[in-house]
Amino acid sequence: MTPETPVIRRRRGIPSIWIIPLVALAICGWLLYSSYRDAGILITIYFDEANGITPGKTQVMSKGIPIGLVQEVHPDIDRQRVRTIVKMDKESESYLVKDTLFWIVRPELSAARIQGLDTIFSGSYIGIQVGVDKKQGRTFTGLNTAPPVPGSAPGLHISLHAATLGSIQIGTGVYYRNIEIGSVQGYRLQEDDSVLINLFIEPDYADIVREQSRFCNASGVSVAGKLPNLKVQVESLASLLKGGILLQTPEQLKNSPPAGNGQVFRLYKDLEEANYGIPMTLTLSSAIDIVEGDTKVMYRGIEAGFVKEIRINDDERKTVTAHILLDPRTELILREDTIFWLVKPEITPAGVNNLRTLVTGPHITFKPGGGKYRDHFEILPEPPADEPLRPGMTLVLTTNEAVSFSPQSPVLYKKIQVGEVVAIDLDPRGNGIRTTVFVYEPYLRLINRNSIFWQQSGVEADANLSGVRIRTGPLAEIFTGSINFTTPKSTAAGAKAVEKDHVFRLFASYAEAIQTIPALQQPGLSVRLSTPDPGSLRVGSPLLFKGIAIGKVIGFEVDGKREDVMIDCLIDIEHADIVKGNTRFYNLSGIEISGSLDGLTMRTGSLQSIVYGGIGLLSMPGSGPARKATIFPLYSNVQNALHAGDVVIQVTFDEPVDRLKVGSPLRYKGIDIGAVIKLAFTPNLQAVVADIRMDPKFMPLFRTATQIWVEEPEVSISGINNPGAIVFGPYITFKPGRGDLARTFVALAAPPPPYSISGKGLNIVLETRNLGSLTPGSPVAYRQVRIGKVTGFTLSPTFQKVYVAVAIEPQFRHIIKENTKFWNSSGASFSAGLFSGIHLETESLETIVRGGIALATPDEGGGAVTTGHHFLLHDKAEPAWLTWTPDLSGRTTAGQQTTGTVR
Repeated sequence: MTPETPVIRRRRGIPSIWIIPLVALAICGWLLYSSYRDAGILITIYFDEANGITPGKTQVMSKGIPIGLVQEVHPDIDRQRVRTIVKMDKESESYLVKDTLFWIVRPELSAARIQGLDTIFSGSYIGIQVGVDKKQGRTFTGLNTAPPVPGSAPGLHISLHAATLGSIQIGTGVYYRNIEIGSVQGYRLQEDDSVLINLFIEPDYADIVREQSRFCNASGVSVAGKLPNLKVQVESLASLLKGGILLQTPEQLKNSPPAGNGQVFRLYKDLEEANYGIPMTLTLSSAIDIVEGDTKVMYRGIEAGFVKEIRINDDERKTVTAHILLDPRTELILREDTIFWLVKPEITPAGVNNLRTLVTGPHITFKPGGGKYRDHFEILPEPPADEPLRPGMTLVLTTNEAVSFSPQSPVLYKKIQVGEVVAIDLDPRGNGIRTTVFVYEPYLRLINRNSIFWQQSGVEADANLSGVRIRTGPLAEIFTGSINFTTPKSTAAGAKAVEKDHVFRLFASYAEAIQTIPALQQPGLSVRLSTPDPGSLRVGSPLLFKGIAIGKVIGFEVDGKREDVMIDCLIDIEHADIVKGNTRFYNLSGIEISGSLDGLTMRTGSLQSIVYGGIGLLSMPGSGPARKATIFPLYSNVQNALHAGDVVIQVTFDEPVDRLKVGSPLRYKGIDIGAVIKLAFTPNLQAVVADIRMDPKFMPLFRTATQIWVEEPEVSISGINNPGAIVFGPYITFKPGRGDLARTFVALAAPPPPYSISGKGLNIVLETRNLGSLTPGSPVAYRQVRIGKVTGFTLSPTFQKVYVAVAIEPQFRHIIKENTKFWNSSGASFSAGLFSGIHLETESLETIVRGGIALATPDEGGGAVTTGHHFLLHDKAEPAWLTWTPDLSGRTTAGQQTTGTVR
């Protein structure tokens, strides 16, 4: 019976059973799309604190309509703030741009109103102000308070420029006729330390503000003057509590154009300043006897104004400026030639002046002048004096220095009074002092255009080892000072006579006059020195060459930049040829002490230079005469003078240099070749830069690969390294390197590990897994006889081994063969057993302390080795090695070479 063959039929199309999954998939897709379409937008808002915010309850409100809900609140402890996760409605997506602002609205009680009262029942909510940025944002930083009115809002946006903020705050009202028409929206500090206050004026009141309107501070209570003229001004209770700003437009200015957005107005201190008075300023050297709101400006018994305010100036002399309000009728005095001075009680050798002001108080007065309009003046230090009622002529003396005399001080010629000081005031530019003197007619013949004037104090004292000498002039000169003059005879011939108000220079002293005027100087060579610190030098201090005085100091002057002191010296004519173009001058004052382990060295000048100060000279070889007008540097001591031609390198230390100081030496192979002359921080204050001077001949040692570090004292069981650093501090040393010459380096944090395979004898390299207790200097012994030492160590190029450099002394180099074995003999070997007992094996005491290497050469001969050959350093010796007794009396020929492999 034959089997039946099955018939296979293929069905076409999708089975009906798949219809259900496809329908389910379509429903899921629709649900996902609907969920995405209707889903909200999650944003993150950071607040300083979350008081009043409740997840699931606190809403984001815009115009009273909720558009979002707080989902989560998390603390951000690292940044000390709160991270709030908010789900915003899908429709608000276009509002969520980068400059959109959020803040928490809470109940607020202020002097003017109660704000956010609805939040007491409904709870706090988050306010929103939509930004104008085009870029979307999802992370925002919340504000502590509601933001100011945006600049695009209808109304007037202006600013006030004020000296100080006072009690004004955000929300302070702007008032016009006691009606609040606007408010303060914000304020910020300007670059000139003034304050710029931003105001918003409501649209209904914007046309009230004109370009000539005035704003004044109406905050709190204003008290001015002193008893019995005490003025108290109080504004409204609201302004007393929260501050206020008043707006006022004078009647004659109400037709000025309306103010525009962005216009800046001045904020006056009070209503009186805004409405009354022509302002002017007066610079004074001191505010003593000046009272704000009380000190009057008087003219011939009539009150012409008063001092409104006093401010301190940020100038060199720290003067003060009095802000004065003048009566409009006195506007004619605001001319450039008007002068002001202070009238107060004054006690002089002639008696008491202005006795009435003891009762009424000091006041400011003036002398009207002509010229152009001017509203800023400088007060005279003294009242102007009238010319004497006798024949004579006035002369003008100018100086940039302070004067030690006063009006009515005498003008002397050979200690005889021939005139008097009439007036002292500042020159028109304010750069110096002008003194007007009156010379009596009988003595005018003593003066010509070459006459020399100088100040003279009433008492002069001079102290030295022999005692104290005091010189005084006449009694009047002791109290008031004086002006002296002379006319050199060498300039009298052909000199022209002077005319009225001829201008002379007034020298600060006779010494300065001698220094400047050749006709007053003795014959000799004038030399000028420059130094940042003259120390104990003074006029008369000697200049010493090999202990012999060859000149003296004749004067001092501060240079134009006010950084250095210029010292003028006069070299005796018979010693003038000592000074050459490269002569070096140094301060010889006082006592100089230096020391090292070898002892202390003390250097002093002569007894005269110790007492008066002195200047030494070093004559350097190979130079011609000094050029005219050469200014020589004055070095602080003889060492700096000797090393003035040294080169300077800079070394940066990233690690602390506690004991490094100015003067710390730079050493090379134990010899000082330089010293630190300056220590300073880098601009970022993270490192220290040392300037090191040295002789130029050592510069070839300093190249780009040179390594520099600080050597500190090191105490170990093997001894003390650098003992001198314990007493006299650390020093700087270096290891020369290759490359181009360099002058700037970065110091190593620690001395580099020594490693060298060059030197006398046989220099070989031992390879080991660990350095152990080996150090530079550790002995290398053959049969416990030292034949060499460790000279250094370094890591192998692959950092898998340590290369130990060993130097074998020349007479023992034939002991080393290709098959020589080396092992670490450091410390002691200890073993014990129950039947074998205790076994202790050590090398020499030196190897216990410093570590050491032992070696053995087998009986059968091996090839000789040369410098650079590598060997393996074993941890310990095998017993067979200790039995080797080869005859090594032979010598290797000079031409033998080896391959350098490790065995």
